[in-house]
Amino acid sequence: MANVALDGIGAGYLGTYASKILLEPMFHSDDIMSNYTIYPAVKMRQNITMAPSLSSITAVHTGCGTTNTCDPAGFTVTQKYITVENVSVKQVQCWVEFKDQVIVESYRNGVNMPDLTGTQLAEVIIDRVRNGIQSDMVRNMWAGDNAAAVVAIDCTYASMGDGLWVTLSAGGAINGTQMNEVTGTLGAAATEYVTVGATLPAADAILILESVYNTASAALQAVPASEKRMFVNPNIYNAWYSALTQVASAGSVDYGHSEAQAGKSRLYFRGVELVPMYEWDTALTTLAGATFPALFTAAGAAIDATAGCIYTAKSNLFIGTDVTRPENELKIFYDEVSENMYIRAGFTMGFQYGWNSLVNGAVLVD
Repeated sequence: MANVALDGIGAGYLGTYASKILLEPMFHSDDIMSNYTIYPAVKMRQNITMAPSLSSITAVHTGCGTTNTCDPAGFTVTQKYITVENVSVKQVQCWVEFKDQVIVESYRNGVNMPDLTGTQLAEVIIDRVRNGIQSDMVRNMWAGDNAAAVVAIDCTYASMGDGLWVTLSAGGAINGTQMNEVTGTLGAAATEYVTVGATLPAADAILILESVYNTASAALQAVPASEKRMFVNPNIYNAWYSALTQVASAGSVDYGHSEAQAGKSRLYFRGVELVPMYEWDTALTTLAGATFPALFTAAGAAIDATAGCIYTAKSNLFIGTDVTRPENELKIFYDEVSENMYIRAGFTMGFQYGWNSLVNGAVLVD
C-alpha cells in the first residue's frame, strides 16, 4: 500500500483572511515497519549470524558410533553485517519569507512575530520534513550507492551506505548481478520498457508477476503469503490493477478481483501483497545516465530496464538504525538572535538482506 500526503491544512482567523495551505503530493511506499525487519539501537555495525537449514540427516540406526551415514560434513554459520552511517536533517526557516503572503495571519504578534514554532506554518513544515525523511529513507534503502559520485547524481544517494539494489547485485541474490528478464508483449524496440513510468498493458503485469512467482525457490515458496512482498515499479502495479478490474468487470468473484473493482488500496498476487515503489521511479529517473543500478541493466542490452519486481520475504530485508522511527525524531527550536526556526534530526541508517534463496526478481524487456 502506498501513502500519499495530500491533505491541506486550513484554519479560520479573526483577522482579514482565512487561508488553506495546499500540500504538494508526496508519494512514499507503505510504512517501513510493515515491510522490513528493523534492527534498532545500531550505532556502528550489526552482526547477523546466518544459520543454514539442515536436511537428510536422519538414517536407520546401524549401531554404536559418533556418526551415521547421513551426517553432513558439519554445521557452519556465516556472518553478514549491517554497517550504518550517521545521517542528519538540518532545515532552517526564516519568518520573513512569508511576510507578504496571506498566511502571515497565522504569525504571532509583536516582538514574537518571527517565532514560527507552534504556528500553522510550522505544522506544515514539520509535516513536510517527516514525509521527506521517510521518503529519503526508502529511496536510500534501495538506491543507495557508496561508489556513486556526488557530482554525478543527487547527493541523497551517495555516501550513505549501499542500498538493497547494490547488495542484492553484489551478493548474486537473483541472477548473477542482474535480475531475470521477461519479454513483454509490446514487441521489439518498445520504448515503454526503458521509459520510467510508461504505461504498460495488463498482460505485461501478468507475465512478470507469474515469472517471479513460478521461478522462486522452494524456500521462498514455502514462506506464508502474508509474510512475503512483491516490490514493483508503479507502472507494473497499475497494470496489475487493470488486469484485476478487467476480470472483475467480466463477473469474477475472486477476492483479488473484487478488491480492485471496489477500489481498495492493497493489491495481491496469489495472496502476496504488491508494494508500489514510487521511490524506485524517482531513483531510476535521477540515476539515468549516471550510475544506473546493475540490477536493472538487461544482460547484453545497450539500454536499461525501468520496470521490475523483487519478490522476497519481508523478514529477509534488514534496516539498521539507532531509533525506531527516524521521521519522528525531530527537534524544533527558535533562535532569537537569528530569528530563524530550526528543525534538526539525526540518526543512523544502514541496509542489508539475508538469504539469496529468499529473493527472486525480474525486469521487463523488449
